[in-house]
Amino acid sequence: MNLYQIRDKAIRSTRAVFTVQQLANLIAKSRAVATVYLNRLAKTGLAKKILRGKISFSDDDFIIATQLYEPSYISFASALSLHGLFSQIPVKIECVSTRNSRDYPALGIYYHKMPPSLFFGFERKKKGDSYIMLADREKAVLDMAYLNLLPLSFYKEISGKLDKKKLKEYVSRFSGKGKKKLERLFK
Repeated sequence: MNLYQIRDKAIRSTRAVFTVQQLANLIAKSRAVATVYLNRLAKTGLAKKILRGKISFSDDDFIIATQLYEPSYISFASALSLHGLFSQIPVKIECVSTRNSRDYPALGIYYHKMPPSLFFGFERKKKGDSYIMLADREKAVLDMAYLNLLPLSFYKEISGKLDKKKLKEYVSRFSGKGKKKLERLFK
């Protein structure tokens, strides 16, 4: 299998970001062989090395963000920007993950840790030849409010564009102090 065939097979899989193990699984070779291919793909420019042991066949930052650290989904101002509710382009792409919070400053990506019980309200969306995991409008707003990142003035500005029934249903899935805070904000 040559490098072009590997690239084409990766693109057909709809996945854009690969670890050494994922590439090994894709080409049915050992990790050692996959490591050599991974480095060659990056060196020839057929893929972009994003971190040690990870390459991407896409230059799209949103695709990279959603596939780099899994499970995760794009949320906060980044998701609202993709939904057309936030006119400014965020400096960093912010995502939610059930794993530990992680910052990749060189890539402009930040992952916020959320409890597994709050890992909902997103869907897989096709983007180019790949996909992203994207929070819906209501969940992105709740994620921001839950982590105290939602200015009240901004919520008032976009509240008419949110599904109130879905917002209430989502709030009911929270618990403890977080739920009480959200119930006060979104009465």
